[in-house]
Amino acid sequence: MKSMKPQTSDISHTDVCIVGAGPGGALLSYLLNRKGISTLLIERQPHLHKSFRGELLNADGEAILNKHGLYSHIQEQGVLPLEEIQYWEEGNILHTINPDADKGEHHVGVHVPQDHLLQAITSQTEALSPLHQVRFSTIMTGLLRDKSGHVAGINVRQNGVPASIQASVVIGADGRYSAVRKHAGLVPEIRKHGYDLLWARIPAPPGWEPAVRMASMDGQQLALFSQYGGYVQIGWNIPEGGYTQLRKQPFAPFVGKLVSAFPCLADSVAAHIKDWSDFVLLSVESSYSSRWADDNVVLIGDAAHTMTPTGAFGLNAALEDADVLSELLIQMAEDHFGSTDVLQQLQAIRGSKVQQQLARQLQMESSFQQRYESFR
Repeated sequence: MKSMKPQTSDISHTDVCIVGAGPGGALLSYLLNRKGISTLLIERQPHLHKSFRGELLNADGEAILNKHGLYSHIQEQGVLPLEEIQYWEEGNILHTINPDADKGEHHVGVHVPQDHLLQAITSQTEALSPLHQVRFSTIMTGLLRDKSGHVAGINVRQNGVPASIQASVVIGADGRYSAVRKHAGLVPEIRKHGYDLLWARIPAPPGWEPAVRMASMDGQQLALFSQYGGYVQIGWNIPEGGYTQLRKQPFAPFVGKLVSAFPCLADSVAAHIKDWSDFVLLSVESSYSSRWADDNVVLIGDAAHTMTPTGAFGLNAALEDADVLSELLIQMAEDHFGSTDVLQQLQAIRGSKVQQQLARQLQMESSFQQRYESFR
């Protein structure tokens, strides 16, 4: 790969440069700073208040946050435990799945606004260590390489100004369209799932209980998630590539299907979903990189393995990646980052579970209608 030289004389130095200040990147920064390892966390947005729809914490993610004493701080910011999963038909509950008390379960998931999650983690990081640094409005433009061709950091544009960051290790925590992955040549295998997703967010009606609600609409999954602050997030599956044709149809009959499935939403839908622009279209795909690490570069979260919204694995998998990688980087720091072979262990440790989750998503998606009909 062609070497990229520093673009300016403005060069920063850090042990670990983390690209992407999402949940995985923020947690990793906290865990490294707690051990006295200098980190520089860069974020292309000007702040942490980013648009994000995968905000459901499951038992795995909650366990990681509890392990590191962070969950209580996130609770202080505000979270919403979901009490059950409900399957609806024609405006009535057809089947209910409750937490398994015998396994110590108290909920079926927790809605955590990303603002609350990131604020809690970053505030704890700032309180821990003067080594912690965050740079906003900073876009990675390429890898910085030394004379022997090894990765020695990254080139960036910060507020439009070119700069370079020297680092012993570069972490790609920058999501499904990862710049780190692209520049490192860690090509993912991308899988389409046969559907796209329409998102919308509306105020919850009075008396709306915190739960996950499912319905089958024209053979496609319609899912409603209660959110902290009195909102309902709507995730409506549509055939892949079908949105352009769908928009040619009258809007009222389409959104009327939502009201017929959940009649208590009628007033909120009428007030907040007035035309197609009130939906956000998400092109659904998953991916898995055959290599998560190369040289001094390693990927975590969606950069290494993009997941679909099904099963709410994505956020939690990123937190698990960060937890495992922090231990490996602490080990590397003891050797002054002399060997990068340790980075390969992340995929060796995490890859099997991630692949199982990706396979589980496919199974859940393909069996939804059959499973739904079994409740009738």
